[in-house]
Amino acid sequence: MFNDYAKQFYAAQDWTNKHTDPQLNYPLKIDDRLEIDMDQVVSALAEDFSDFVKSTDILPGNCFPAIREVSYVLFDLKIRHVVTIGDVQIQDDLYVGMSKQKLKKELREGYKIKFNDSGEPVGVPADAHAWITLENGQIIDATILASMNRREAREALNLRDCFYYFGRAKDIYHIPLMTGFGYYSRVLTDPRDSFYEIYKNWYSTHFGFMERQRLMR
Repeated sequence: MFNDYAKQFYAAQDWTNKHTDPQLNYPLKIDDRLEIDMDQVVSALAEDFSDFVKSTDILPGNCFPAIREVSYVLFDLKIRHVVTIGDVQIQDDLYVGMSKQKLKKELREGYKIKFNDSGEPVGVPADAHAWITLENGQIIDATILASMNRREAREALNLRDCFYYFGRAKDIYHIPLMTGFGYYSRVLTDPRDSFYEIYKNWYSTHFGFMERQRLMR
């Protein structure tokens, strides 16, 4: 599982560098010898998310802000990671139907704006899906299990059960197509958007964190 994913991850990394600014794409190298305690990670995520997630039913459709929150928890845990953009194969179906051609179209069109009920400018929902890839090739997806659960009209998951990583559920296969912040920067970030400063601060914080952790080794 890890080896197949790593190959696709590196292909996505290369594709991203060719289609967006490489400076927004931290060159993470996967080392599957690294051990990461996923129980500890999930516990930390559940504790953090409990401050603002009253029901996991709000997670579907909110992968982009959710992954930012995951990233900040990983900062605290000193775990190196990068954002990953793509799709998820669930049994025989694709979660969002993403492809490189669709990504090219989104990147070309860039940020698209609309106004919410309060008159605030917000971005038009993006079509791709986002998760986190850890340095050992493991992943964290904060929304896919809650989305599958809601589609099947089941009761909301508890927080500890909503964070997917390899080995946690069957028939789920993540397909990385882009890495880093190229997609976020081109499609989701704009000065008119209420998340603009939040995302911009995240980008710089992430690169600083990754470099500090690298130098400490």
